[in-house]
Amino acid sequence: MRIYEGDYAYEIEQILDRETQLRSGWRYKIYRVRPGDQLLRSGEAATREAAEEAGKQALAEVLREKPGMKPAA
Repeated sequence: MRIYEGDYAYEIEQILDRETQLRSGWRYKIYRVRPGDQLLRSGEAATREAAEEAGKQALAEVLREKPGMKPAA
């Protein structure tokens, strides 16, 4: 699932163990989507909710670093 915020986005996805194909957690990724997808940050969390919250926080940090961009409330 990818959530867009202007020229940036965060994405969360389940992590599958390569050997067992069992779910082993969640990953979030922060992208600059324009002009092309550029991965800026990533991380992992135990639950979907934790990954979504961490993704939102990381995206807000990226937006604060960019002049003229304001994070969504």
